[in-house]
Amino acid sequence: MTEPAERIPPANQTDHNGQPGGSRIVTIPNVLSVSRLVLLPVVLYFLFRRQGAAAIAVMAVSWTTDALDGYLARKLNQVSNLGKILDHVVDKVWVGSVLVTLAFISNLPVYIAAAVILRDVLILAGSSVLIKAKNYFVSSDVLGKITGCALALMILFYTLRAPALAKFKLVIDYGVTALIGASSLNYLSVYLRKMTRFRLPGEERHP
Repeated sequence: MTEPAERIPPANQTDHNGQPGGSRIVTIPNVLSVSRLVLLPVVLYFLFRRQGAAAIAVMAVSWTTDALDGYLARKLNQVSNLGKILDHVVDKVWVGSVLVTLAFISNLPVYIAAAVILRDVLILAGSSVLIKAKNYFVSSDVLGKITGCALALMILFYTLRAPALAKFKLVIDYGVTALIGASSLNYLSVYLRKMTRFRLPGEERHP
């Protein structure tokens, strides 16, 4: 989900306690990120068993850890290069796995699951190139967060499969599709601007 780029601090950069900030591995935020991967098979299990309420309960825990890891990373001064990348990858693996499962068991349109996975693979590939070539990491901007919220609503919709909500199916499908397209183009623009060093008028220049 796109995404202004930020420069990655050197691995030997220290925090106010004299600890290496960029290279830390075992931190509370990183543990929370890994916990989402641990919970993912549980979510998929409940989905395949058609136990929607249980699946949503575990999803809620996963989404809470997703919200907490970034907050705690800043609050506890535990921001790390690994943590940024780990959170990025785990989110995409989690969403992709759930969407594929819902396409299989709950008639979620295959093209939406495929579009999200393709977009996320391209985002990860582009992020990898930016990190290696420019030492920049791409984090979610407002459009990315809106798209993430829309995907979460779609996941809830297809998990619940409530007949009373069926009339909203096309609105959700088309709305999420539009946001996926917009966020993909947004990321592409960020990638090209960072690779070519193009700046919009008034935009801050980085070395």
